[in-house]
Amino acid sequence: MSYSSEDETDISESELEEYVDRCYEQLKDGTQKVKLSDDVYRCPYCPGKKKLVYPFKDLFQHASDVGKGSQNRDIKHKGKHLGLVRYIKTDLNQEDLSSKLTGLALEVPQGNDVKELFVWPWMGILANVDVENIGKLKNDLAKRGIDPVRVRPLYSGGYAVVEFKKDWSGFHRAMMFEKGFEVGNHGKKDYYAAQHLADGLYGWFARGDDYYTKGVLGEYLQKNGDLKTIGEFETEEKRKTGLLIADLSNTIEELRMRLDKFESNYREPPTVIHVGSQKDETAE
Repeated sequence: MSYSSEDETDISESELEEYVDRCYEQLKDGTQKVKLSDDVYRCPYCPGKKKLVYPFKDLFQHASDVGKGSQNRDIKHKGKHLGLVRYIKTDLNQEDLSSKLTGLALEVPQGNDVKELFVWPWMGILANVDVENIGKLKNDLAKRGIDPVRVRPLYSGGYAVVEFKKDWSGFHRAMMFEKGFEVGNHGKKDYYAAQHLADGLYGWFARGDDYYTKGVLGEYLQKNGDLKTIGEFETEEKRKTGLLIADLSNTIEELRMRLDKFESNYREPPTVIHVGSQKDETAE
C-alpha cells in the first residue's frame, strides 16, 4: 500500500497503525520538521491553527490530545498526531532532568513575589565549583537547555557566576537554571544545609540576599549588577517599548512628509521659457 501523510483521502481504522508508522518515518527522516530551536517546536500537521509553535511539553500534550480523539471522520489526522507522539517519545525525548522540568511552572512571579529582588542583568550562582573543570561548565549548562551568555569563575570560595540575557528570555532561562538544580536537590537551600558535606554542583538564581552577602560573591554581584523587582523590570520594558513605538511613529511621519513633498514637486508642471517669442518681441 503506497501513500504519504499528505494524501487527501482518509483511511480506515485497520490502516491506522501502518499510517502511524509512515508518519513517524517521515518525521524521523526530516521530511516533516518539528524542532525549530532548543525551546520552540511546531506541529507540522496543524499549519492553519492559531498556535503555530509550542514549548516541548505543550507540543507533546497537543499531539497526545489529538491522537486520542475518537472522530472516525478524520482518522488520518489522528494517525499523524499518533506518529508525532511516537517521534517525540522516541527521538525528541530530552534528558531525565528536562522531563522533570516539564511539570514545573516557570511563570513570571505574581502578587507579593513581584516585589522580590533579583540581580539584574539576570545572573545565576554556581556553588561548589571545581575550578579545574571550569571550561566545561558552559557546555554542561547548554546541554541542560540553559544556554548562558557566559560563565565567570570567581576562583575563590568555589563560586562561579552565570550570566543570562537581559530580557524576558534571560529571566526564563535563569528560572529554568534554578528549578533544574532544585529538582536534583542541589538548589540554594540544599547547598547551605549540606555546608561542608556539599557534593557536586549547586545552583540558583541570584537574589537580594546574595547581592548583600559578604565576600567575593557579594562583591562581584554589587560591582556588576543592580537589584530589580519584576514589577520594576516590567515597567522599564514597557517604557522602552513605548519609546521605541514613538520613535518609529516619528520616523514614519517624517518619511510620509518627505514623500508628500516629493510627490508634490513631481506633480508641479515645469516652467516653460519661450525663447523664440522673446526674440520676436525684441525685434519689433
